Amino acid sequence: MSDTAKAKSPSVQEDEETGDSTEDEDWKKDAAPEDDSEGEEVELDDEEEEVVAVSSRKGKSRNSLSTSASVSTLRSTSGLGSASLGSTLSKKRKQVDVGALDCAKKFSFQPANTPEKAEMKVPPSCDRRERILENAHLALTGDLSERFGSRQMEKFTFLGQGRKDAKGRRPADPTYDPRTLFLPPQFLKNLTGGQRQWWEFKSQHMDKVLFFKMGKFYELYEMDAHVGAKELDLQYMKGDQPHCGFPEKNLAVNLEKLAQKGYRVLVVEQTETPDQLELRRRETGTKDKVVRREICAMVTKGTLAEGESLLANPDPSYILSVTESYPCNSTKSQDGHTIGVCIIDVSTSKFIIGQFQDDPERHVLCSILSEIRPVEIIKPAKMLSAETERALKNNTRDPLINGLLPSTEFWDAEKTIHVIEQYYSSSDNLTASRNTVGVQNNVSSLPDLLSELIEAGDRAYALSALGGSLFYLKQVLLDDKLLPCAEFEPLTCSGLINNMRKHMILDAAALENLEILENATGGLSGTLYEQLNHCVTGFGKRLLKRWIVRPLYDCKAILQRQGAIAIFKGVGHECAMQFRKDLCRLPDMERLLAHLFSRCGENGRSKSVVLYEDTAKRLLQQFTAALRGCQQMFQACSSIRALTGTEGSSLLNDLLSPGKGLPDVSSVLDYFRDAFDWSEADHNGRIIPLEGCDPEYDATSCAIEEIESSLQEYLKEQRKLLRDSSVKYVNVGKDTYLIEVSESLRGSVPSDYELQSTKKGVCRYWTPEVKQLISELSKVATDKESILKGILQKLIQRFIEHHSKWRQLVSVAAEIDVLVSLSIVGDYFEGPTCCPTIRELCGPDDTPTFHARNLGHPIIRSDSLGKGSFVPNNINMGGPGNASFIVLTGPNMGGKSTLLRQVCLTIILAQIGANVPAENLELSLVDRIFVRMGARDHIMAGKSTFLVELMETASVLSSATKYSLVALDELGRGTSTSDGQAIAASVLDYLVHRVQCLGLFSTHYHKLAVEHEDGKVKCPYHALNSTIYRC
Repeated sequence: MSDTAKAKSPSVQEDEETGDSTEDEDWKKDAAPEDDSEGEEVELDDEEEEVVAVSSRKGKSRNSLSTSASVSTLRSTSGLGSASLGSTLSKKRKQVDVGALDCAKKFSFQPANTPEKAEMKVPPSCDRRERILENAHLALTGDLSERFGSRQMEKFTFLGQGRKDAKGRRPADPTYDPRTLFLPPQFLKNLTGGQRQWWEFKSQHMDKVLFFKMGKFYELYEMDAHVGAKELDLQYMKGDQPHCGFPEKNLAVNLEKLAQKGYRVLVVEQTETPDQLELRRRETGTKDKVVRREICAMVTKGTLAEGESLLANPDPSYILSVTESYPCNSTKSQDGHTIGVCIIDVSTSKFIIGQFQDDPERHVLCSILSEIRPVEIIKPAKMLSAETERALKNNTRDPLINGLLPSTEFWDAEKTIHVIEQYYSSSDNLTASRNTVGVQNNVSSLPDLLSELIEAGDRAYALSALGGSLFYLKQVLLDDKLLPCAEFEPLTCSGLINNMRKHMILDAAALENLEILENATGGLSGTLYEQLNHCVTGFGKRLLKRWIVRPLYDCKAILQRQGAIAIFKGVGHECAMQFRKDLCRLPDMERLLAHLFSRCGENGRSKSVVLYEDTAKRLLQQFTAALRGCQQMFQACSSIRALTGTEGSSLLNDLLSPGKGLPDVSSVLDYFRDAFDWSEADHNGRIIPLEGCDPEYDATSCAIEEIESSLQEYLKEQRKLLRDSSVKYVNVGKDTYLIEVSESLRGSVPSDYELQSTKKGVCRYWTPEVKQLISELSKVATDKESILKGILQKLIQRFIEHHSKWRQLVSVAAEIDVLVSLSIVGDYFEGPTCCPTIRELCGPDDTPTFHARNLGHPIIRSDSLGKGSFVPNNINMGGPGNASFIVLTGPNMGGKSTLLRQVCLTIILAQIGANVPAENLELSLVDRIFVRMGARDHIMAGKSTFLVELMETASVLSSATKYSLVALDELGRGTSTSDGQAIAASVLDYLVHRVQCLGLFSTHYHKLAVEHEDGKVKCPYHALNSTIYRC
């Protein structure tokens, strides 16, 4: 072979020097049956010249494996045969096949026209993305089919009509598990070691995309390669086997991309180097020929804990675990269902647990779903009722479904209690073990909420929902990371908190029809949240959402918020603006702290994982960012403590009193400031502890100083002995502390001087004493370096010990952020604003009231329309001389629905404590808002427009109380005029005379308006262009 062909690029030479490689095997080749004889030599194929063709397209993918955009580079390659393995990894990446780039663009998953595909059944746990993975080998079209199709049809017959799961069950079997695959023994026999290892992982995870680590690259093979080419714009490698990959540094980016698109991604890491494999073979006599690999992460949209999307979007990606009181085939009555739920936000390590009674239409469950919009659902497979399944389907946006086997995977309450006691039985919660042997029940060591759930005795469904969550977290390797520092909260409607109602109820219909959190298209434009959101922190934005969907039903709490907001609008305005300025550049501290808490004891992955990127530097940056953020939050909160003496500041006093609301973390922060220089650590990428931080480090530093001092004293003695002050120490390469003596004194040196080297005019020696001191110095220096490597984990561990304080600090900062945000909301309203007067109903004879003068619309911003475009309204409902119900008539687009929304949103604003767009507003507390608006059907649920309308109205009639507000828009439109008018009349009559609540009723039935006018109903009112006119 020519010298040119043998010359290697610098990158290849570097790989060889570091002993690194990008792959174990030549994946293009099939292996002959392996000879297990000892001492077998690995035979390499002859080297061959291959040209790396490079893409010339503009804007090349960041995952491109080519190193040049315009030049073809000659690289020498080694093709490994059947015996080739991780101990002799090939020294190059496979060549990029430019011809396949266009193939990747054209690739699409089209249904294959094959009989076996039509026969395959998809279990409840499978969704669109899993079907794509299952049938990728059958769905090749165009150039890809021509290139890969014949090989796949020939080699992978077991993926088609003869497919079985790992236990040999066919798709027609009710217990068939599509997540696994049976691999024929003959197929395995003909694979190379690396191929066999990949298929062993893949056969147990057919529903996931494998990122398979080989050297410095993550590789995707077979059906996974097609997903990588289509979704990640990766380039196919040369050969007839689907194969693409990307470098280690792009792992986080590509994980996030696939997870956000709904895929499950399995990260298989290399946990052994080739040298370690060779050592293991010598020590144990094993015949393994492939380096060890382990599953180190399983990432989905709900389990994604870090990434660009989390930085850009503060909204949580919830995982919902749900179960209910009876299986779907039970004959039990559908009334009074008990539903248990567990809601998880992995990014903040938060668990919300509870159970509740629900009606046949699952209104409570639908409300929860509309509020949290889960991205993943965990459920017992084939065990939920049809009504619950419909609620999950109709009130979510294409979540990832995880169907677990009842009892064995989706645990019951008894198994769940056993598991959580096992997690928290250790005296050190941060090192909770998976080992269940010998664990004694110890409820006292559990978090408070879990102890209450267990001691209550009647929370079996909440505990079972938690059990399903724990099993799933264990599957995705997050249980030990989240549970030690997890934050548990009760579901507000679960009865786990004070039975006295503290919040207004907003059901799914209210949240959607009033566009509280999202509009009809799923965006934020025109929503109440968008209007109120002026928070500067991610954790403040999340708290604001919780306040909006759960307005207060407690007059004292509302008044406290009003007082705090008034202070921030008045005397504390300057402090509020400075607070916003101080926190506006903070990272999302709630998520950052949770991320650090989850990494206690390791760098986020198994310690044995072979990594080439310096992950410790990134962890250090996150740690110092957390320290700075906590310091900034504490200083910002402390700076407004002077406002606690202001009149009406009871809420601020509760929030900012040290030890009561605001945790006293000054001493903890002082410790970390004195432990190391934060800026220097960021700059150097490592922590050099200051004196007093780590006794072991201080001891080694003192020992080094003593040895160096001894060396200097010894040098002085040698100068006296040789009578030459020019004698000195020099370092030559790895040889240190060489005694350099003038060549003229060579004959005068003592006999124990050992000559090490010479240079013109000088000689260099070691003596036994110097060698002894150097040996001691080397040992102590090694100990010091070892301590330095562990100092970061020690400090993080110390930081985590105060996790409850850091969380409390974030909670206080978030609440102040929301209060300040609400204080400036009025600046964006059109027209005057006021602080509403809230009246609490005390006796049975008290009547609900709502009196507003010049009421504007809460969603209309002062800069969105021309000044004066929206005409304010005077509205009086309830109280002496006023009817409790208003009937609205008028033409289409006259403003009837606008007025209904206007009143409902104003009440929500008032009961979260904010100012409202009106000259004056007085109202009594509202316990629930019912909204029946619009005409829509649920075709997939088998419900017509009229049926949906009647079901929503029935919910109003059965649940409304005297203290509710009912807003009905054109009831009865879904049927004939006479029937519709009869329905509307009877509903209006029932609400007015039986329920006696406040309400607004818009209708086109003018006769209805005339017939029902009395002391309790004002009508007819005529709506025209957002102004109410009395006819």
